[in-house]
Amino acid sequence: MKKFFIFTAAVILATTGALAATTGCSDDDKPITFNELPAEAKSFVEQHFAKEQVSHVTLDNDVMDKDYTVVFLSGTKLEFNGNGEWKEVDCRYSDVPAAIVPAAIKEYVKANYPNSKITELKRKHGNWEAKITGGLELTFNKDFNLIDIDD
Repeated sequence: MKKFFIFTAAVILATTGALAATTGCSDDDKPITFNELPAEAKSFVEQHFAKEQVSHVTLDNDVMDKDYTVVFLSGTKLEFNGNGEWKEVDCRYSDVPAAIVPAAIKEYVKANYPNSKITELKRKHGNWEAKITGGLELTFNKDFNLIDIDD
């Protein structure tokens, strides 16, 4: 019986330790300063969002990778990978800076949705997702061919 209790306690401790490591008991969503961002992310913000005021910056330190999030007082949110390359730009109430939107996506939106603006842009698994005013999400492949429309 004593061996059973020791075995059960060991299993509980091992399971608790494994869960703690994978469920966010680590440095998940840790607030950091703007200066702690990778250089590429800081440069991106300074180049494309110089007039914005930073509300907060966080580091999501997962087991497999790091992600950084910058949120501005205007509600605009930027996400970067661990190297500081942008993954997502969500401008909510304004347009995504034209300089970061690939020409083919700009041209497609202008030709097919002339009264719409791009309010969100994501780079995901080689594809590009552009959300336009009105709520449509347009997905383009790496060659900028439209592959999906989601409303």
